[in-house]
Amino acid sequence: MKKTILSGLLACLVWVTAWGQEQDTLQSEIKMHELMEIVVKGNLPNTRLKGNAMITRIEGTSLASAGTLGEMLVKVPGMTGTEESPEVLGKGAPLIYINGRLLRDASELKRLRSEDIRDVEVINNPGAQYDATVRAVVRIHTRRQQGDGLSLDLTATDDQDLRYGFNRPSGKLGLNYRTSGVDVFGSVYYFHQNYHQYSSLEEITNIDKVFRQNGPYTMTWKNDQLTYTAGVNWQINDQHSVGARADLTHYLGGTNMVIYDEDVYENDVKIDHLYSEQTSHESKPLGWLTNAYYSGTAGKLGIDFNFDFMSSQINTDRENIEESTVNDDFVLSRSGTDSHLYATKLVLSYPIWKGTFEAGTEMAFAKRHNTYWIDKETIANTDADITENNLAAFAEYSCNLERYGRASVGLRYEHTLYDYDDAMNSDYLHRSMDEFFPTASYSVTLGPVQAGLSYGLKTNRPSFFAMNDAVTYISRYSMQAGNSQLLNERLRDLTLNVSWRWLSLAASYVRCKNAITQWAFISDDDAALIKHINLERPVNNYSLFVSATPQIGIWSLNATAGVEKQDLYLDLEDIHVAGGTRRSYYDKPVYTVNAFNSFSLKHDWKFDINFMFRSRGHQLNFYNDCDNIRLGFVAQKSFLNKSLTLRAAVLDVLQRNRLNEYADMGYYQIQQNNRYSTHKLQFTVIYRLNATRSKYKGTGAGKDAQQRMRL
Repeated sequence: MKKTILSGLLACLVWVTAWGQEQDTLQSEIKMHELMEIVVKGNLPNTRLKGNAMITRIEGTSLASAGTLGEMLVKVPGMTGTEESPEVLGKGAPLIYINGRLLRDASELKRLRSEDIRDVEVINNPGAQYDATVRAVVRIHTRRQQGDGLSLDLTATDDQDLRYGFNRPSGKLGLNYRTSGVDVFGSVYYFHQNYHQYSSLEEITNIDKVFRQNGPYTMTWKNDQLTYTAGVNWQINDQHSVGARADLTHYLGGTNMVIYDEDVYENDVKIDHLYSEQTSHESKPLGWLTNAYYSGTAGKLGIDFNFDFMSSQINTDRENIEESTVNDDFVLSRSGTDSHLYATKLVLSYPIWKGTFEAGTEMAFAKRHNTYWIDKETIANTDADITENNLAAFAEYSCNLERYGRASVGLRYEHTLYDYDDAMNSDYLHRSMDEFFPTASYSVTLGPVQAGLSYGLKTNRPSFFAMNDAVTYISRYSMQAGNSQLLNERLRDLTLNVSWRWLSLAASYVRCKNAITQWAFISDDDAALIKHINLERPVNNYSLFVSATPQIGIWSLNATAGVEKQDLYLDLEDIHVAGGTRRSYYDKPVYTVNAFNSFSLKHDWKFDINFMFRSRGHQLNFYNDCDNIRLGFVAQKSFLNKSLTLRAAVLDVLQRNRLNEYADMGYYQIQQNNRYSTHKLQFTVIYRLNATRSKYKGTGAGKDAQQRMRL
């Protein structure tokens, strides 16, 4: 009996001790969980530095309700530009990746919503993995949707111009079905383009006599476009995922109209009044853009493979009616482009010692056929085939030196083969290049400060448009052409990034050889031919930007201030000065100030005040002589547990979104003052029906006891 009682007491003691240990463990886990939550909140700000990438968290912040992907990107620290063409500060237009897939269709900036984005990486000096032409990379990661079922995404937007009265509607319907790790998705996107630009133009030609042309210049673009998207993602398991998608663009026709209305003077005596009306009708057969990918691991080996195919075609019929006091004229022209691209990229990664070794290859095969016909004997027709093949191999090793920081070094080899063959003019160009591009970076954490320094040798290859020798007729006084003899730009880039709490700094020095710009050449009949050229003198560029992302109560701020400056001077031909040449400096700095204010109120109300400023200054041989200011107000309200969102915005409130460009080319100067139709009222309706349910079946038990244990 005593043994039974003793055994029972011993068992009870063991149970009580075990129960106490479990409670201590549970309390420890709860405290640790709470402590971890505090640490995450304190040490993971919205923007942080990781190597040479600035990573901004979007999910759960005010940027998640910024609107379209394009509207969100211009508000991310380190970025600027417009929603149609976002830029990285000091580096220009970036290469944009969405979940590892290269964004090749700019309309996707309008089709994707900020609510779907998890975070954004801005890399302002990318490594050897990326094409040597790439000066900046933006990597976008979307939120991973949970559960199975059907979801719907419906967005309708209308932009109403407040100054000229036209509107620009767009809409998207998207469906997604998820089951057992497989996503099947599709969407239809409609966009009506209606854009107006109002300018004044003055051209002065200083030769043995002085010609001057000035007057208003207007441009309008109107077209309708449908984009169909379909695809599938299959996450086989945690180690393997595959997918494919196709975007089919259906262009419903478009018209572009350009009107010149100018007076022509010779030695300050009016000799002509020219009214030129150029109407272009564009047609585009169905354009294809497809992507397929595989991402996975084989043991410790990481594998990332992408394949892209793109096909597009544009046919343009252009009528140019000229009314002149000297001689009326009617000019017909026709142009066409047919482009195809095949591209693949394979990246292998493997952990070695304290870091990761990455190696891979990238291949791009592009072919374009250009045709141009005009009914003027003085301008040659064109029937040209352009082929550019690029084969690349790269290797990069990044090493974690623990408390001494993190370092990486890489090398990229590119073989480029370029052929230009014009059957109409017997012009032929064959260019083969083999180039090496080294990269290196080092980053370190010093208490609360993170810093990174990176170096890269880059290049910039001229576009197919810039290398097209066809002369485009604008008026009897002006023509435009490319230049198949253009050389590649060569850039040496040194960039410093520093981050401290909600403050970050980016500073760069870039030296550019063979910079590509436009220049004027005067023909025998005194008409100006604008062509692309390489500058003989290297251009040094300096930039410094500081970003701040504080949050105080209901107010959050994303602000950036900085300056860009170039060192450039040119010796210009001028028959009116002694020696026949004069020196002109192009070194006025450009200042940028952006401030995006967001106020999140109760009952799912949100208000934004967005301000963007860019000062006058030089960019290559062009000078902008006015300050660009964009001020906008946004209000939005969510309903039905955030399934329905109504959004209204007034954009370019001050009507100061303008660009006044002046170029001094010695014997030729041009001043073009541009006003854009961006003063508008925008309404957006967003409805999301997500019928997906979490696979996790547990609903919890003893919630009251759990809550009391946390006290």
